[in-house]
Amino acid sequence: MTKMKKNFKLINNVLYPLIALGILFLAWVVAAKIVNTELIIPSVRSTFETLFALLGQKAFYTAVGGTLFRTIVSFLIAFAAALVLAVLSAFLPVLRKILSPAVTVARAIPTMSLILLTIIWLNPSTSPLLVGFFIVFPLLYDSFYTAIAGVDPDLVEMSKAYKVSKKDMVFSLYLPNIAPAFFDSIRSTLSFNVKIIISAEVLAQTRKSMGIMMQISKSRLETADLLAWTLAAIVLSYLLEIVIYAIKTAVVRWQK
Repeated sequence: MTKMKKNFKLINNVLYPLIALGILFLAWVVAAKIVNTELIIPSVRSTFETLFALLGQKAFYTAVGGTLFRTIVSFLIAFAAALVLAVLSAFLPVLRKILSPAVTVARAIPTMSLILLTIIWLNPSTSPLLVGFFIVFPLLYDSFYTAIAGVDPDLVEMSKAYKVSKKDMVFSLYLPNIAPAFFDSIRSTLSFNVKIIISAEVLAQTRKSMGIMMQISKSRLETADLLAWTLAAIVLSYLLEIVIYAIKTAVVRWQK
């Protein structure tokens, strides 16, 4: 039975993603053959040759490092604000009612409008940070609040009845119940934040960023170069997801 579960897990986590990736690359190859114009759809070979060429350049790591830094900083600020406010909202219903309209407004602001406004308000380096915060904060706040409010109220009441200390309630009741949802939300929003930050960098023309490198590739009509940077962004998002998943796995094992 255990062997069957391992095989099923291997199929879900490895085989299916590889099949999906293979289909995407096949579609890319077919489209490139049909169009037969490198300017419009570069071949897989030329794109990867360009990507490997970029890997040998210092500017590549400077750009990736700048984007990664802005992604993490904006995410951490949004994470801290969302966590604190979600905890307070879960135990103070009045605060939840006060914050609800503001969170709804933040969620409803068009991304492009927000980027353009922040370019007016801030300099090109800090503009993506504010954009990332405004986009990610509502997602994290709603997810964290739902996870905290979703803890079984009967268990909470039972803990209070048996006079369980607040410390034990936090570490033995709340954290084990909300940790999976927390990490799943963090993993999805962190990788999503990479896309938001890069989009803001493109319009703000942020120096030392993946966004500005994509903008330069587009202005020069270097489509293979643009696709290479796109692949780099996808890999960066995927690596961040792997890191969060590894942390989640370690925490779950520790709790057990």
